[in-house]
Amino acid sequence: MSTGAMLPPAYVQQSPEDEERRDLLVPAELGWVASALGLTVRLDAGASLSELDSLAGLALRRNPRRAHLLVSRVLGKHLAVDPAVALKAAKRLAAEVVAHSPHADKGFLVFGFAETATALGQAVAAALPASVCVLSTRRPGASTIVFAEEHSHATDHRVLAPAEVINAPRTVVLVDDELSSGRTAVNTIRALHREAPHPGYVVAALLDLRPAASRREFDLLAAELGVPVEAVALLSGELHIPPDAPARVAAIIAGADEPERLPAAHPAQLVAAGWPAELRLCARHGWDAADEAALDAAVRPLAERLLAGIPVSARRLLVLGTEELMYAPLRLAGVLGELLTRSGRQVRYQSTTRSPVAPIDRDDYAVRCALEFSALDEPERSSYVYNVRPGVADHIIVVTDGGHTGPMVDALRGCAPVTEVLLRDDINSSLPQPAGRL
Repeated sequence: MSTGAMLPPAYVQQSPEDEERRDLLVPAELGWVASALGLTVRLDAGASLSELDSLAGLALRRNPRRAHLLVSRVLGKHLAVDPAVALKAAKRLAAEVVAHSPHADKGFLVFGFAETATALGQAVAAALPASVCVLSTRRPGASTIVFAEEHSHATDHRVLAPAEVINAPRTVVLVDDELSSGRTAVNTIRALHREAPHPGYVVAALLDLRPAASRREFDLLAAELGVPVEAVALLSGELHIPPDAPARVAAIIAGADEPERLPAAHPAQLVAAGWPAELRLCARHGWDAADEAALDAAVRPLAERLLAGIPVSARRLLVLGTEELMYAPLRLAGVLGELLTRSGRQVRYQSTTRSPVAPIDRDDYAVRCALEFSALDEPERSSYVYNVRPGVADHIIVVTDGGHTGPMVDALRGCAPVTEVLLRDDINSSLPQPAGRL
């Protein structure tokens, strides 16, 4: 979201009850996308428009359920970020959780939503005391619980972690990049509570922009379940989107740019990571302090080996996660950044995604270009990476867990030389996940 609007700015809605809260209202110069949508914002006390702009930009998605997309500048999904910034944001969010949890000493079950918040969820869990992390997934498997993300392009979520991990009597922390309605969190809490009651729930997001009516849903749910249901965020306020927003921007979306088709001009190499057999790839089946320690031990030697095979002339490195596989690539990027701190070389991190965003190469728009390719685990559907084009990076390191990687690597080779890092072929392998200890 930029203050450099190209069209007349939208302004914050005012209602009679707002008259006594003028100090909380800010002019929403959110740019031409906000104007096209009819979007308006009110930020809570102490928050500034510049802070909102530092956390998120705006784009449009090809999704009839929800036309707008808040594009995080600290998450590392649609936009490349400094991995240290992404990890710092997760630590800040974890601190908010602890500050609002009276029983923090008893530990947490941290729940990260696929696919966008998988790395964020695991990074928050790593910063919380006595925590166990679980991720939802769209991957197949024996489900412990199932719930819906109603506004998503892919609504169904499954939880594959064992029931004994999910049902332990810990405070549950549900982590997402942004709260716009809170419906996904409500659906998840209901599903978790049906499985086994928990002593409380904290919904943690980088941005909480739910309207007042949606905020009341958490209070009603807390009364219904008889346990606390709270929300914490790095920035909070109210985002208002008119019901006709999809119709307002339909023509803009229809005229959006097509994904770029580039010749695979640069070389590629495959590196088998030698990932320890006992180390999980992510928290899909659960993740605890022992997993975190094993990851710590695994990423540094891998980072050192990768740097030995990448020319020193490659000054700008881009590390890509792949859809749900985000945390291990983020940690790898973080270590690469530490190793190159004094060299003047730059490391950035982001991920591929199944989310169909409309790219528009225009100022004040968060998603300027797209690459499209077959998804690694489902070749019949598309996967994307945004804002990656020739000149963005000198070398791309893409981290996978196997599958149909050729089309993705070829698309990336249109932009820069590529190193594909195979942690373990979890997609094609029939081997079970490492046994749980949680």
